Amino acid sequence: MEKVVVAAAKVANRRGTVGRRSKRRAGTRPPARGGIDPVGFTANGKGSLGQQLQAQLERKLSLTAGEIAAFVSKAFAAGDVVSPLGIVLSPDSQLLEGQRYYLHRTALDEGAPLPKLQVLWEGEGAIVVNKPASLATIPRGSWITRSVVVAARRQFHNDQISAAHRLDRLTTGCLLLTLDPKYRARYQQLFDRRQVKKIYLARSRGGSGRGAGSVPQVGKHFDFQLPMFKETGSLTVSIEVPPVGRKITRCQSRTRGLVLGKFPLPEKTEKPEAEVDANPDNPGYAPEAELLWQLEPETGFTHQLRATLAHFGYPLVGDPLYPIVLPADAPENVEPQLCLHAQELRFPDPENPANLITVTAPAPSWAKGALS
Repeated sequence: MEKVVVAAAKVANRRGTVGRRSKRRAGTRPPARGGIDPVGFTANGKGSLGQQLQAQLERKLSLTAGEIAAFVSKAFAAGDVVSPLGIVLSPDSQLLEGQRYYLHRTALDEGAPLPKLQVLWEGEGAIVVNKPASLATIPRGSWITRSVVVAARRQFHNDQISAAHRLDRLTTGCLLLTLDPKYRARYQQLFDRRQVKKIYLARSRGGSGRGAGSVPQVGKHFDFQLPMFKETGSLTVSIEVPPVGRKITRCQSRTRGLVLGKFPLPEKTEKPEAEVDANPDNPGYAPEAELLWQLEPETGFTHQLRATLAHFGYPLVGDPLYPIVLPADAPENVEPQLCLHAQELRFPDPENPANLITVTAPAPSWAKGALS
């Protein structure tokens, strides 16, 4: 059953759920439940509704017919299959060709505590919140309830809230949310037209093993330009010429970087005399200082900042994907988690474009203590 719920959530994400623009007219979708939108399907006019839902899920999910049948039966019993007006439907219901029906998703992470979101800025039809770590931006996959959109909808009692852009689940900082569908396009267009300047803080490992003097000096600027692509189904992006014949998304990425400081190395612990390595040819591992970066992405691609620094030998502290993908069941770094923070958003006021709005999120604890 759990596999069916997760797979159904992925279908919802591909169809374009919270945070993406839609051509649907207002009022054609049943209301959300607990801040979570239902998934829409179109009847093909063949067979009962139960048979149609079974067939549609079988085409979309890589699960056995038995697993899907059990899920469909439970969904109807729970009243989770509804009409556009929210009327509960039965498996024997008959719909005409082209009619819509909806499936309310079961959240596996329901009951998990949701943090109170800090509002950094309030404007006409939008707010910027300080996104915590470990919350997805939108409901997807295994992270349905534990998403910023659902947390905001519940906190502010507004099921119209959606995200104008996205941050990775482990990334913290400034995230812009729209409060009503009529305001969504004007803010999303700012991102589409690259009128939003995003500034991040990042803490990287020092590039150990790259040789003496390889660590960038404080105050040094960089202009990283890399070809990136992401293959469908892959967890990570690649930086190379994409393979021919594969389904991919690609980008000629560009990121501006500035080394703000270095973190002092931990003090060496004196070993007892009996434990001192007597071999002068094996001095042991000598770590390099971690770096504090300011990063400004000129393009917006999946994991762009994380992949860029890892490619040049400075992977972010706490990153479970770059340069090595950790096992799915590996415990997440709690202190710190991924050291990537959306520190600042700058964008023109949609109501008065001459007015530049700057929103800044408090610096995380891991960014403090760097030596400039």
